[in-house]
Amino acid sequence: MPDLDGALIASRAPTPRQATADGTNTEAHRDGHFWHVDVPGVTDAVPLLRRWVHLLLADDAELTEAFELIVSEYGTNALWHSASGAPGGRIRVELCINRRQTRLTVLDDGPIPARTGEDTDPAEHGRGLILADAYADETGQYDCVDGHAAWALINR
Repeated sequence: MPDLDGALIASRAPTPRQATADGTNTEAHRDGHFWHVDVPGVTDAVPLLRRWVHLLLADDAELTEAFELIVSEYGTNALWHSASGAPGGRIRVELCINRRQTRLTVLDDGPIPARTGEDTDPAEHGRGLILADAYADETGQYDCVDGHAAWALINR
């Protein structure tokens, strides 16, 4: 069993690191639900995030499928391309649901120095963001105080 000590730090309350496209709170706090989970930046966290999304969205199969794919892609990007994948790194995922839309945000620990000595084929990367764009009605990214955020929104 992987060591996911502290993996399921979850809450329904807004937090200082809560993310939105413009830095403000979303409508989900007024007429919907907000959840977040913080996980360590290890590869075993990605399937855990998929299961967490599945649990919260289980009553809507189509929405569940879309957000399981999106959280997997955004979580994997956080591991590969940010300090979240370094020792001690963390990934935070937020899910806001209201009667009009569902929004998922993945926050990472910010940039890391460029990897050296790795041969990567650019054609093998970047398709996950294209898939997320195809499943979601809106997507975006922005930098925040302690990292980077990628979000996807699906209207109901």
